[in-house]
Amino acid sequence: MQGWYFVIRNLVNSLYLKLKRNKWSLIILVAIFIFVLILNLKTLYIADDYVYHFFYQTSSPTEIAHQQKISTLLIPASMWNHYFLWNGRFVAHSIVQFFMQFNTKIPFDICNSLIFVVLIMMMNKFASKLSNKKAQAFVLPLIFAFAWFYLPFFGQSVLWVSGAGNYLWMSIIYLGFIIYNLKVREPNVQSFIGAAIIGFLAGASNENSGPAAILIVLLFMLKRFIETRKISLVTLTSVFFGGIGFLIMVLSPGSQKRGMMSRTWPVIHKNLENIYNLTFDNWKWLYLLVVVLTIVGIVLKRLSIDSCWSIVFFMIGHFAAVYAMSLSPEAPQRTFFGGIIFLGIALFIPVYALFSDVKLVLPILSVLTLVLFVRSYVPAYQDINQSYQVNKLQYQKILTAKNAGKNSVHVPILPVAKSTYNATYQTFTLDEPSDQLMNLWVAKYFDIGKVYGYHLK
Repeated sequence: MQGWYFVIRNLVNSLYLKLKRNKWSLIILVAIFIFVLILNLKTLYIADDYVYHFFYQTSSPTEIAHQQKISTLLIPASMWNHYFLWNGRFVAHSIVQFFMQFNTKIPFDICNSLIFVVLIMMMNKFASKLSNKKAQAFVLPLIFAFAWFYLPFFGQSVLWVSGAGNYLWMSIIYLGFIIYNLKVREPNVQSFIGAAIIGFLAGASNENSGPAAILIVLLFMLKRFIETRKISLVTLTSVFFGGIGFLIMVLSPGSQKRGMMSRTWPVIHKNLENIYNLTFDNWKWLYLLVVVLTIVGIVLKRLSIDSCWSIVFFMIGHFAAVYAMSLSPEAPQRTFFGGIIFLGIALFIPVYALFSDVKLVLPILSVLTLVLFVRSYVPAYQDINQSYQVNKLQYQKILTAKNAGKNSVHVPILPVAKSTYNATYQTFTLDEPSDQLMNLWVAKYFDIGKVYGYHLK
């Protein structure tokens, strides 16, 4: 008994010392969690969320009168139907359906905020590891500010259940795949199983960022082969299963039917033009910053050859993830999520190399970015909260009518969102007629006959 006491005491002391050493990192990460959690709690269900509340059988709310509510055990069969009828993103939509089985969004809000913090930590890990520098607490606010200002359509890709499942959560999988394969692993059963699982999930994560992550790993593998004339069988296995996962996803009958609708040269050419204009309109200063910091790092001998190659590989991954969307029948900006993450990693490698050993620079930059963030966060919160209040009123009116035994209800229509941090920005919401798509899905979700919308004065 006394032995257990000493073991527990040593563990507690070790944990205390670790927390003390990393107190600033902990404080910053908790603050990020709270900032994102507040916005998650102010974002209710939107658009596709109502569809994934049910066992997937159709994209039509009227085709099947009484659809079964989704549950954990039903998800595999639901995703089987989804694979053949809609698209092959079974990994992402399994996560979405898991959270849509609950009668409250709070479990998702908490987990989703934690996942966002994990994303910031992973980007920080990449940047410190690939620059051969010790992790610095005050790089975390800079990475968070980068994510806040540059992740496309933040509301749709981070706060919306269906969007976050497809973009935020999938980024953890394909970044985990890259991390797993950056380490040289012993060829044992455990390593091969881990490589196969993470590779398959990364390949099946989404159509552009997953294969871009595989490309990044292949580039590191090629570099290792040129230097050592050795190929890691574990990495090769991971890449192989990544390819299988990707092919299974993109060759789904649902994806093929939707993709062939408009995959013509004029559409591809138009997509290429739009992507080119977007990248150089929105990100040209980031590209310039990466180039300038890298050149300065080389001149000052702060960046090693390995670090420079890492920057190049992640930039290639960035362009691959972004321009791959030219082959898609549609390319909403949120699909560039992974491309922006790869660009961020490429940017923060030279940031670490140049500034991690210079006192006060990172804390001062963190304070400046905090000021910019707060100025942006306040209006974003106000816009999100305005939508939340009306959305909450919709729910209250529907539930009141249902409890009163009424078969129809009139609810206020959401105001037009002004901020891209608002998940309702440019998404389908309730309209006036009860036969509109979202009115039908909301009526089915709440099990009420008809939902009509009216504009607030």
